[in-house]
Amino acid sequence: MDRFERLAEQVGVLLNAEVEVQNGECLIKKTRAINISSQNKNFNCVLDHDISFKNLKEDGTALNEAGILLLPEELALFTDTLHQQAIPLPINYQQRVDINPNIVCIYMSSEESPEDFATRLSAVFNAIEQNSLVK
Repeated sequence: MDRFERLAEQVGVLLNAEVEVQNGECLIKKTRAINISSQNKNFNCVLDHDISFKNLKEDGTALNEAGILLLPEELALFTDTLHQQAIPLPINYQQRVDINPNIVCIYMSSEESPEDFATRLSAVFNAIEQNSLVK
């Protein structure tokens, strides 16, 4: 197993997700079940998050990207948890948010170690999961 594959496996453990390595890119397969309420109707959905890293450099940094789907009421918790992490966001971190009435998509990218990126995301997913258990 080479360095890239070991790193992919480690990121998979951090995110509690399956990983697939292909053509120099690690695709992380993270899903989440949610319930969307709209116009007095409930919809159960399984969301696939798009998380990946590629272009691993000698210094251990890579291009990390994620498309995370949330309920609108989870956006503040996501943002707060992301910024409260012990590992600060890197200088080249970028984030874009697309919002519609029932779902929010956060697009993130950074050049940093995949472990740091995954550690932050893991904390966010854990906070959201804990918050949904409290309700």
